[in-house]
Amino acid sequence: MRKLLISAEQLITITCLIIYSGTPLDPFLTNGFTVKEGDRTIFRLLYTFTYIVIFLLIALRWKKVIRVIGRDKLVWVLIGVCALSSFWSLDSDTTIRRVFGLIGTTLFGVYLASRYTLKEQLKLCTYMLGISAVACFLIVLLMPQYGLGVEEHARAWRGIYSQKNILGRRFVLSGAIFFFVAMTTRQNRWVSWLGYIASGILVFFSSSTTSLGNLLILTAAFPIYHKILRFKYTTLIPTLTFISAASIAFYAWFITYADQILGSVGKDTTLTGRSEIWPAVLDLIAKKPWLGYGYGAFWYGSDTSGAAYVQAAAGWPAPSAHNGFLDLWLALGLLGVLVFLMGLLVNFFRGIYLIRLNKMPENNVWLLIYLTFTIVSNFTETILLEQNSIEWTLYVSAILSSQISLPSKTKL
Repeated sequence: MRKLLISAEQLITITCLIIYSGTPLDPFLTNGFTVKEGDRTIFRLLYTFTYIVIFLLIALRWKKVIRVIGRDKLVWVLIGVCALSSFWSLDSDTTIRRVFGLIGTTLFGVYLASRYTLKEQLKLCTYMLGISAVACFLIVLLMPQYGLGVEEHARAWRGIYSQKNILGRRFVLSGAIFFFVAMTTRQNRWVSWLGYIASGILVFFSSSTTSLGNLLILTAAFPIYHKILRFKYTTLIPTLTFISAASIAFYAWFITYADQILGSVGKDTTLTGRSEIWPAVLDLIAKKPWLGYGYGAFWYGSDTSGAAYVQAAAGWPAPSAHNGFLDLWLALGLLGVLVFLMGLLVNFFRGIYLIRLNKMPENNVWLLIYLTFTIVSNFTETILLEQNSIEWTLYVSAILSSQISLPSKTKL
């Protein structure tokens, strides 16, 4: 009976992960476009289901959750800033509703960290991502009218997601997880390598150049975090200096030949319209630099004059700033940006410190990889501090899992 209950709980967890990651409903309901706010009833019902389930699961283990929930206070400070932003928000109702969603998403991350070890969490993620990968291949092959993009992106795959960039981003994360599991687990390693290869194929056919670059960055980051950071200082410093110099040289080369390189893959140095969005966004940030326009209110609130200004400057209906840090600044001002960066940097350097001490190295290597994923992904997309988002759920769980077994005196 106990095994049956554990299996049922794991199945429920995988279901919630799929809902946050993206379901096959997306392409059928959107026909290739972002779901409009007024058409999200079925999604809201699914997310409400996850909130209820997560609350019940947390209630069953409330003592352990309480021990875990306060391990990283800066996450809750950031959510507190989101809640307080309702007082100056363009649309306080939208902000309050989205903050409740953000709290539910955060609690899911807390539940994962308190209920499962890191290996168990990633194993559940591989199940979820494996199901999603198979579904993407099937929908492209059997129902290409839903699995492929539209208009100028007609050849790009989007699988079970509403846009090709979401497919690319999701399987960058998938590739990072499968690669990490393959490198740290001996059991059924071939399955993890198969998952990594499938993730790379889906990223490639999404035609998202940024996602392909991010997957390569995360793959290269693993040996740095897993091996090089443990070198003695006499070896570590020259090695990191060489890597930094090589990276700078590559960056300089790329900037010099950017037009030719991007032109060969159908891109340009405007990053497909993003460089037209960013100046307009910065203009509006300058009007409310300290506190912003309120969490979730700038793009989706009742007053969309700011969003309309950005969209007019871009020449297309951009749904976000296509940069997570700029969107965070729009929502919460410099206050929110500083709180988030403080939390990210504290956890990043804590991870390095604990890896060098050889304390919970795998948990902290995964933390560094996930923080790297968060940074590089948010340069050209917005996946930062989003409610009902698998990225924010795993951000919270990665941070808490890196600390959960540490005595308080070890914490920085």
